[in-house]
Amino acid sequence: MSDYTIGRREEVPEYTGDAPGEFRGYGRALGTEQVAFNLRVLAPHTTHAPPGSDPSWGHSHRTQEEIYFVVAGEITIKLGDAVETLGPRDAVRIAPETVRAVRNDGDEEAAFVLISRKVEDAMADTQVAEDFWPEAGAA
Repeated sequence: MSDYTIGRREEVPEYTGDAPGEFRGYGRALGTEQVAFNLRVLAPHTTHAPPGSDPSWGHSHRTQEEIYFVVAGEITIKLGDAVETLGPRDAVRIAPETVRAVRNDGDEEAAFVLISRKVEDAMADTQVAEDFWPEAGAA
């Protein structure tokens, strides 16, 4: 007997609200037991920040190691004090305690996948770092 679940884009929750781009939570929609799998699409000159929040924010996690995998476009990512640029098929592993922030400085849309182990309450595992990347002006 086969056991699988298909997640169609239009059925997967979208968390950006009125903000440009999209942030889809595929793992929960698929009912995963072990893996968190999200897709983030950033419009040009935007940051990966919760809707209505300060675009200079960063975050870390208490327990979640993450992998960010760029699918399309180019992202700029701040990891602690380092700033890196990642393009299509580039990936970065981020330790839980590393503060991170992502933005799309380019003129084209950028998309990346966020992969980690699933936790019951993702927000409780998240630690916000205010004014982490102040020069990230646009939201």
